[in-house]
Amino acid sequence: MALLCAAAGCARAPSQEADAEKPELGPELRALVLDSAPTDIPKPLYIDFNGKAELLGYALEPATMAAPGSKLSLKLYWRSTGEIGQGYVPFTELVTASGKRFEVDGAGPVRKGALLPVNWERGKVYVDELEVTVPEELDAARFSIVVGLKTEPKAVEEDAAEATKKDEKTAEKSSGKFGSVYLSVLSGPADLSHGGVIATLETGLTPGAQRARAAKDGKPALKRPLLGKPVSAKPRPAP
Repeated sequence: MALLCAAAGCARAPSQEADAEKPELGPELRALVLDSAPTDIPKPLYIDFNGKAELLGYALEPATMAAPGSKLSLKLYWRSTGEIGQGYVPFTELVTASGKRFEVDGAGPVRKGALLPVNWERGKVYVDELEVTVPEELDAARFSIVVGLKTEPKAVEEDAAEATKKDEKTAEKSSGKFGSVYLSVLSGPADLSHGGVIATLETGLTPGAQRARAAKDGKPALKRPLLGKPVSAKPRPAP
């Protein structure tokens, strides 16, 4: 019996050590970790990121219009469905119709703290809160909010050496830093590049917005030259 108890104790030891390694969560952080999906998500949707995480919905204020320089309040609801490797963090981008991207720097605990995806527990829902400032240089009538999970740029020196045998061009692309690694979208509204699209907002800008803004700043408007030949005045008949 003693031997069986000893064996059982040895089997429990690794689990206890693993639990000890998890970061201790205070009341504020525990409020961001839910056992199940809330039923009152303002904007529910479903995006599956490579079978490892799901976006269940979001809350956004304001929800339809945001001019350059204005602020947005965004709350994302992530559910862990698989093991996410070290280094992955959620990202958010504002993307115009022309493909110009503006990355949002989030500083909450889900992005830079104790609730990083590497610490997520399968089945739990994590609330990711951030404040978004629409860049002043975003000059478009509308933009989409794109979210996902990615890593920092990684180096693949071994892959580069192997690629040299096959194709020099491939080797050049593979050597050194080649960019971030993204979790692909398996289901749900997807961006053409690497994320899920959650909303599209109007900015209120029109094609003449830049000229109006320049006039407001005191810059003189450009005058176009008159086209065509001047019309000469006809002489009046003598009385």
